[in-house]
Amino acid sequence: MPKDDTHFPTLPTAASRPGLVPRLFSWLFATGGSRHGTLGTHEELFRIRGELATLRAELEAMHAAVGRRDIATLEELFRGGNRRQVEALIRDRTQNVPLPDGSVLCRTLGRFKMFTDAADGGIAPHLLLDGYWEYWITEFICRNVARGETAYDVGAVYGYYSAVLADLVGSAGRVVALEPNPWLHSLLRRNVAVNGLGDIVTLHRCAAAEAKHEALRVPAQLTGPLHGSFANWFTFEHGRAGCPAPAEALQDLEPGSIDVLRIGVASAADSIVAGLGGLLDRSPNLRILMEFDANRCKEALALLAALSARYPLRYIDGDSRAKPCTAEELMTQRRVTTLYLSKVEPR
Repeated sequence: MPKDDTHFPTLPTAASRPGLVPRLFSWLFATGGSRHGTLGTHEELFRIRGELATLRAELEAMHAAVGRRDIATLEELFRGGNRRQVEALIRDRTQNVPLPDGSVLCRTLGRFKMFTDAADGGIAPHLLLDGYWEYWITEFICRNVARGETAYDVGAVYGYYSAVLADLVGSAGRVVALEPNPWLHSLLRRNVAVNGLGDIVTLHRCAAAEAKHEALRVPAQLTGPLHGSFANWFTFEHGRAGCPAPAEALQDLEPGSIDVLRIGVASAADSIVAGLGGLLDRSPNLRILMEFDANRCKEALALLAALSARYPLRYIDGDSRAKPCTAEELMTQRRVTTLYLSKVEPR
């Protein structure tokens, strides 16, 4: 049965009597006899309130039986219930359409259309089957990003977080998304266009680094179809794919301050942070979400020392709350995590 074929449960009904609205108007305007009939004013109002409560209960039963079909905004979605309820609502709206160019079109978070790589065994399976990625991070972002803010999404891949950020900042805000892989950048560009986010999201096919580079070789886990239009961009060294891309220090990308920075490239975290200095200085209320992997950083301890000199170290736990941690814990117990770095207390 198609998911959007809504079949409401059959609910027991009371004995036939005049409808609630006609009786309310009858009472208000005395169209059905004396306003002070046999039941009396207070008795009739008490009965009406009881029937309203019954109607609300019936609507809740319908929602429980068939789920929500009208997810309008992320704010409404994450306000709608606990984690299990929200996950169920999102999964209920998943749909997948394989396409001949090696991509698969799916629906994420109940509303965004998203092109993914059919060969991707990392993010794509979660988007295709669950409709979301890293729920705890998604929920945290939804609580801590506001209308009108400016956000950077570094290592945007398909633009999942770019779309989330765009939905949250709205038309008064801006999102700048960086993705150096030409195949992924093409999917990112299509995702921004198909969701009508072009007026909010600015795209750059470049990498973030410690300084400007005309052509920096970046690793590429996904290259698209073997004989696709982007195949010639990629070369292989020691069995690993890579491609050339321009690079820019984030402090030089644009003038002015920003509010939110997501760094989704754990392997390049050292060089990205090295190119942040000026941006951090002019963005006192900046909130950074950074994927940290002690195994992939070049100098993990030095990176943590540089970050902790500016911000308290916190990580996003599975309950979507930012919790304090130490560099020692990040080097031992939590070697792979998402850090929250800011002087702003998280919600």
